[in-house]
Amino acid sequence: MRSSLLAWLVLARAVLAGSPLIHETFDDKALDEKLWRVTRKHDFQDWKVEVADGRLRLMAATIGTRPETVKWLGIATREPLVDLTRPVEIEFELDWNRQRNGCYLTAGLYLCPVETDAPKEQPDWLKVEYIGVPPGKNGRCEVASRVRGRLRLLYTEGWPLEQRTGRPLGRMRVKLTISNGRLALRENGKLLFELPKLELGFQKARLYLQMSSHSNYPPRTVFFDNVVVRPLH
Repeated sequence: MRSSLLAWLVLARAVLAGSPLIHETFDDKALDEKLWRVTRKHDFQDWKVEVADGRLRLMAATIGTRPETVKWLGIATREPLVDLTRPVEIEFELDWNRQRNGCYLTAGLYLCPVETDAPKEQPDWLKVEYIGVPPGKNGRCEVASRVRGRLRLLYTEGWPLEQRTGRPLGRMRVKLTISNGRLALRENGKLLFELPKLELGFQKARLYLQMSSHSNYPPRTVFFDNVVVRPLH
């Protein structure tokens, strides 16, 4: 009860002040544990979640791990600070970090109403995720939702029917706008995708910054930075 009241007060103050709900630059030496918690699920050879040189660094090494599990790693807000009943804008910077082999690697953002270590395994979520495309030099963006357990692929960059090669991924500034039931996604200022009617199974969400990897890969690292969640008027 106290946790829900705290989240409501944070939302109300930000809306009234017109200020960001979250403005995380990772400039401190360590993760802000009042705002974030570390998430991790399934087996790793080695892993790291840390603030390094002013960015969030996620590293996963999976050689020798169980092949039947997908390994999840990242951070999540402790409270459901994203209010989707109001227009909201979510921005983050993702550095794909020039992966030599990005096969079965993902990195991106999830909005999920519940506290979990692997939001994709939950029945309700919305994601903006970048996925490595075999043979591993390129990747693609994917937007998807899950509503009461039903998966909906909203945007895949034409994969796999229209194209299977992907594109080079670098350091990307991603902006997700949800307003009056509409969704818009921009990457480095360019509009990638619009959806006129977004259907979700929740109204408030925790924000997750996540990476995942399959088994038997050497250490792979991605970076997040400049995370902003702001209400729109």
